[in-house]
Amino acid sequence: MKKNINCNQSILNALLKSTEVLSEDALNHIKSFLSSQKSEYGGFIDRAGNTDLYYSVFGYTLALILNLKLDVVKEQKYLKNLKQSEKLDFVHSICLVRCDFLLQLIDWRQKSRLPASKFLSISFAKDIVLGKVVKTVKMNCSELLWEVEEFVAQDGGYNHNQKGAVNSTIYANYLMWTLYQDLETEQEVLDEIADANRSLQATNGSFANVENSIDGVISSTAAGLIMSVAGDVNENEKTVAWLKQMHTKRGGFKAAEGVPIADLLSTATALLALQLSGENMQSFAENSVNFINLHWDTSGGFFGSIADMTCDVEYTYYALLGLGVLS
Repeated sequence: MKKNINCNQSILNALLKSTEVLSEDALNHIKSFLSSQKSEYGGFIDRAGNTDLYYSVFGYTLALILNLKLDVVKEQKYLKNLKQSEKLDFVHSICLVRCDFLLQLIDWRQKSRLPASKFLSISFAKDIVLGKVVKTVKMNCSELLWEVEEFVAQDGGYNHNQKGAVNSTIYANYLMWTLYQDLETEQEVLDEIADANRSLQATNGSFANVENSIDGVISSTAAGLIMSVAGDVNENEKTVAWLKQMHTKRGGFKAAEGVPIADLLSTATALLALQLSGENMQSFAENSVNFINLHWDTSGGFFGSIADMTCDVEYTYYALLGLGVLS
């Protein structure tokens, strides 16, 4: 049965819920870390300290949710300079469009002087503002949106590695599917992208990034399940069961079979997919919340796993997402 699910709106709702369960001191600590990750040139930094579009998507999202004050004119100049000076690949082109979308929302929120919790919940933001944001983003990023269409694969999806590929990749499909949802693209296009994932599904229900894989990974499987739930695919039982098998006793989810430890990215994406598929999240709540909290650093940021204890905005985003899904 087809469900009316907008993935990124569901993510924003979950992130907002995380701010309701965290104390004011905890939120200020996280906000302080987020501020430390801003680049003086605009955008947010990667692990090496360089301004990065990919990390900026997570940074702008958290800035919106946590009401972090931004100089929108400076940030928009950063994006404009990138469009004019660099030839971006598929992934970074999508990231730039997504950053522009988020900056438009941040600008409207700051002008409204409302906290994100109220701004994103009122009909004004959902209808009038969102319509104007979509129109502005399409105008600002028209060339990039045309360029990414060169990566359409023969199966109707997208391939982030090459143009005109025979098969799509689930990573590219998810990026385009979620972006096109927010840009109010026709449902027929969204369904065609989701249908292309079927060749990327293993017999055990998991999804992989390449065709004919014996087994998938959590991130791809979560993306495949989310697109299936919002599409017209009813056979999700195997996928849900496979995701649950990746749940560890300590509350996290490991990335794939044979991986010894769980990580935040896998945990948050699995939890989101399970929630959107209609699973009862109470069975995961206590252990998974404890798992996420164990990855909170004294800096205010979150790290990915015990094997990778470097904090960044991406893992901080996934930590709050996981907490919000479980709230």
